Amino acid sequence: MRYIILIVVSLVTNLSIAFGLFYLGFAESISFAVALAVTYILNFSGCRWFVFLSTEIPLLKQFIHFTITNGSFRILEYLSLLALSALEFSNFYVRVLLVLGTSFVMKFFVYGKFVFGNIRQSR
Repeated sequence: MRYIILIVVSLVTNLSIAFGLFYLGFAESISFAVALAVTYILNFSGCRWFVFLSTEIPLLKQFIHFTITNGSFRILEYLSLLALSALEFSNFYVRVLLVLGTSFVMKFFVYGKFVFGNIRQSR
């Protein structure tokens, strides 16, 4: 349940920034990149202290693991958006929702197993 709350907060933040910057005239690629960067810290903090309650692992070690994992996801998200844009798949809004929705589901399992390590405490 806590992961769903984090997803909603993160998604609203991400979409607000991506769509807001796009509406203001920024390129799709810039709008999405800025949104991904801003939600990075939100997601680490939310996963560590709210979703997985994983404070027994040293902060720096966990942050490094999160950075590698999240960075990999962010690169894949960004490349996926660029690929869908190049294919002219639907519109920008649908592309963003598709990429982020798929990624959020995958992250829950990867974070619980490899980064925060105590998925049993997650609700």
